[in-house]
Amino acid sequence: MTLGDDLVARLERAVARYGAGTPTPAHEVEARLAPLGVVVPDDLVELVGRWGGCYVGVSVHAWDNASILGRETCVDLTLAARAQLGDVVTGLVIADDGAGNPIWVADDGRVLRTDADSGESEELAPSFRAFLADNVHD
Repeated sequence: MTLGDDLVARLERAVARYGAGTPTPAHEVEARLAPLGVVVPDDLVELVGRWGGCYVGVSVHAWDNASILGRETCVDLTLAARAQLGDVVTGLVIADDGAGNPIWVADDGRVLRTDADSGESEELAPSFRAFLADNVHD
């Protein structure tokens, strides 16, 4: 288990509060993301496989998201960020920060936020797991 028992317990409490999306199996995640050419870390695949797109203190868009997130998929968000920012966003966009700046998971697993105006990126966490652990509402 990539997320670990303690974090899974915390995430389960957050999902119970905010709602789950429809879980997506790992093979389907890989197939849906193949056209984007992104590397998705195992911890993100595990979360989406358990709860689908959900809000756990931070938004994690996937497909068939929890109602709190709306209908935008991670693919929609990624394509929109690439259209706006070009090659700056090379990973999978999982959310935005409310000001239109994409939050995304890089191929090396780091979670970044890119300023939509300047194109400058900042690291929010060294891994998706750390991003969740730092932000989960439990």
